[in-house]
Amino acid sequence: MRFDEISIPIKKELTELDLELKVIAAKLDYTTTENIFTYFFSIPGKKLRPTLTFLSAGAINNELTPSIKDKLVKLAAGLELIHSASLIHDDIIDGDLMRRGQKTLNKAFGNKIAVLAGDALYSRAFTIFSDVLPREFSQAIGRVTESMCIAEILNANNASPDRETYFKIIEGKTAAFMSACCRLGSLIVGASEEESNMLSKYGENLGMAYQILDDYIDEDSTAMKTVTIEEGFQFASAAKSSIDNLKDTVYKKNLIILVDYVLDFYNPKTVNAL
Repeated sequence: MRFDEISIPIKKELTELDLELKVIAAKLDYTTTENIFTYFFSIPGKKLRPTLTFLSAGAINNELTPSIKDKLVKLAAGLELIHSASLIHDDIIDGDLMRRGQKTLNKAFGNKIAVLAGDALYSRAFTIFSDVLPREFSQAIGRVTESMCIAEILNANNASPDRETYFKIIEGKTAAFMSACCRLGSLIVGASEEESNMLSKYGENLGMAYQILDDYIDEDSTAMKTVTIEEGFQFASAAKSSIDNLKDTVYKKNLIILVDYVLDFYNPKTVNAL
C-alpha cells in the first residue's frame, strides 16, 4: 500500500492542514523581503507526524464538532511546524544542501537566515499551542522539544556512542515526538487515559523502529554496531501490539498498515545494507 492510500480516511483533515500551513507561511513571509517560508513549504513531505495525529484521533472518535476538529487541525499544524523547524536546523548542522528535491534553506538563503527561519517556526508552533490548545499540551510538547534538542546535543558530543546512549538518542529525537503526536491526537478528541497510553506506546515503538531502519539504510556505523536490524523489526511488532485493545476501525487498521509500510519501504534497502 502507498502512503497516500493510508491517509485516505484523513484526506480532508490533511487538506485543511495544508491550507493552514500555507496561511502561516504567507503571514510569516509578509514581514520578510523574500518568500522564505513559502519556499520551504512549496514541496511538502509525507506529513507522517500529522498523519499519526489524525489517525490516532480517528481511532478514538471520528464524529467531531467543528470546534474540536479545528483544534485537531491546529494541533497537527503546530506539530508539523516543530518538525519542520527541526529539519531546517538539522540541515544547517549537517551541512545538507538538498531536501525534497530542492535546495535547503541554508543553501538557498544562508545559515543565518535558515537558523532564524527555524526559530520562527518553533515560535509560531508554540504560539498555536498556547493560544488554542489546553495548557497541558503546551507543557507536553515543550518537554518533547527539549528532549529532541538534548538528544541532538548527546549525538553531537558522542562520535561513537555505546548501545545505551544510541537508544537514548533515537528515543529523544524521534520516538518521543511520534509518541506525543499519537497521544495528543487522541486526547484532543476525548481519549481515556488507557486509550491515550496505548497510542502513546504505539508511537514510541514506531519511532524506535523507524529510526533504526532509517539508520541502517544510511549505513550508519553507530547503529550497525550497536543494534541489529531484527531489533528494529521487534519495535515495529511491539507498535502493532500496543493498540491491540483499541476498537476495530479503519483508523486503527491504517495505523497497523503504516507500520507495515515502514517495514516494506525499508526492507529491500536494508538487505543491501547488511
